[in-house]
Amino acid sequence: MKRFLVLVSMLLPGLMSGCVSNSDLHALQADTSALARQNSAHDQTVEARVQQLRDRVAQFEQSQAETRRDAARVAATLDTLRSQLQSLQGDVEEVQHTVQRSPTGDAAGSTTELADFEARLRDLEQQFSVSSQ
Repeated sequence: MKRFLVLVSMLLPGLMSGCVSNSDLHALQADTSALARQNSAHDQTVEARVQQLRDRVAQFEQSQAETRRDAARVAATLDTLRSQLQSLQGDVEEVQHTVQRSPTGDAAGSTTELADFEARLRDLEQQFSVSSQ
């Protein structure tokens, strides 16, 4: 549309040259040229701004994708740690139950197993506390 107006504004003085003085014609052509330069500068400014916005949107989308990947990784690690913790808690409860039922007092082997399970449980709890920070 703008190009059409510029074209018409350039052709119109030529068609009307018989009705317009030379000084008016030159003034009109100068105005038309000035408007065309302003329009070109404005178009360049708008295009540069649009490109800046496209770049910012691309950066935001990339950042958002990285955040989603990190959150998924943390959730998977947390699920693994929870599963391991539940398994160890079950093992500890089983050993405690075995120790309580043992009539022979074979507490040495059971105590060692219990200490081993408790150490593993502490290790997992430490991993969990480090991972959750």
